Amino acid sequence: MISYQEALGMILAESAVLARRRVPLQDAAGRVSAEALFARLDVPAFANAAMDGYAVACRDTRNASEAQPVTLPVAGSVVAGLAPPQATPGSAWEIMTGAPVPAGLDAVVPVEHIAEHVPGGLALSIIRLMQCVQPGQNVRRMSEDFRRGERVIDAGTRLAPHHLMGLAACGLDEVSVCDTPRMAILTTGSELASSGSELQAGQIRDANGPYLRALLAQLGIAGSTRSTAADNALALRKELGELAEHSDLILTTGGVSAGRLDLVPDVVRALGGEILFHKVAIRPGKPILYARLPGGKHLFGLPGNPLAVAVGMRFFVIPALRAMQGLAAEVFRPAICEDAVRSRSRLRFFAKAHRTVDAEARSRVQILAGQESFRIGSLLKSNCWAVIPEGYDVLPADSTVLTAPLYPDP
Repeated sequence: MISYQEALGMILAESAVLARRRVPLQDAAGRVSAEALFARLDVPAFANAAMDGYAVACRDTRNASEAQPVTLPVAGSVVAGLAPPQATPGSAWEIMTGAPVPAGLDAVVPVEHIAEHVPGGLALSIIRLMQCVQPGQNVRRMSEDFRRGERVIDAGTRLAPHHLMGLAACGLDEVSVCDTPRMAILTTGSELASSGSELQAGQIRDANGPYLRALLAQLGIAGSTRSTAADNALALRKELGELAEHSDLILTTGGVSAGRLDLVPDVVRALGGEILFHKVAIRPGKPILYARLPGGKHLFGLPGNPLAVAVGMRFFVIPALRAMQGLAAEVFRPAICEDAVRSRSRLRFFAKAHRTVDAEARSRVQILAGQESFRIGSLLKSNCWAVIPEGYDVLPADSTVLTAPLYPDP
């Protein structure tokens, strides 16, 4: 049995970044950028009006006051989507939001600041200004948001909708992203039923399969193959062999403990796989298995209890998936543990927990009742995992521990 850190080190050593591919921008949400992305346009591409009003040259307004208003003729209108006209000295131009500011003009006076303005009225032929206007007032300057050639997105960024907004504005139509692994889920156990509320004697519902598939989809890995296999060596070998032909990474649940029908280790070997570790000093999920299959494919053999599956995914599989996609390792947040925690000194304990922030802005975490690995109810009350390190039979109250959100941040 090895430590958690040793196991994680082996996994990361095996988890090389996958190939990159170019995809249309509209297909990039949830994918991870394989390279830094740079603006191909200036944003804004030209100086434009931040609101409806009148474009003027500030020098023409420098003597304006309530006692001596400055009067400027309105030479015409400027609308968005058309090239700006040539401005004549000493004139103003009616201008709409987003329209280009004519050369030689450097500010926009809002319509509501024009004394003659009547909402819904006719266009004005002259405007009177009661105060001077400052350069750049109500003007969006060229390149104020992004400059052509500027780095917009770093490599290793999971692309969210707001990233796509910025990339589209900057002129990118497609981006280079890391491939996502082809995933397969195999839940094992003759007792599993995939549906129905009326079960035969000895049957239980398969809760692990729906959990794994939903979590992979949440991580941006859609289309994972899901199947089940009974506790039969020939059937398990056939099913696992077929999945390995079309998958980069396989998740199995059940069949990795020490019972006569825990068949996964022998089936992995029969398929030509190499078991890199089997059993890790953790709780729950100690029997977890990690293997390399022919062709460099990965297999995680997760124990069958639901919480062992959840811990295996959160602290073993997700780090591997992040590494394969070029994402940085997560940084877990410290919190003060509310109560003393009984643990087993040889094991790292991943506890269902609830994290809060107190009146002094300190993070605090409560270890929930019902830590047994079959209990899903307490997981539904959790918002994080508390990581209780090895070396404690009893972790004292008010100790600082690391906490991981139930699901990783992007």
